[in-house]
Amino acid sequence: MFEYDESSELWIADLDNVIITCDELRDGYEEQALKIAENYASRLDEITDFLIKNGISDAFGEMTADELKDSLGVPQINIGNRTVSYTDHALDDSHIISFEYADSDLGSFMYLSIDG
Repeated sequence: MFEYDESSELWIADLDNVIITCDELRDGYEEQALKIAENYASRLDEITDFLIKNGISDAFGEMTADELKDSLGVPQINIGNRTVSYTDHALDDSHIISFEYADSDLGSFMYLSIDG
């Protein structure tokens, strides 16, 4: 499932348009990756609500949750440090949007960061 990418020095799995990464493979990561990829789709409404409530509109202007969902692109979820990042979104060409999640199942969200 995971393949090592030498250029990024990460283990990467592409699961139904959700990219799961980690620095090193650990026991249970394959099962965790499958569960997170499944949970991502079902929690996308909660994710967009979190992003809107935590100020994404300050950086990119007002938008609806549906407009934001359409703009986010493919998430990159690092299960080692529990972060979700959007590096190839349609909101602009220079920022990386990321946030942290609290548990191994893509639980509660915190610490929105917009870098670029």
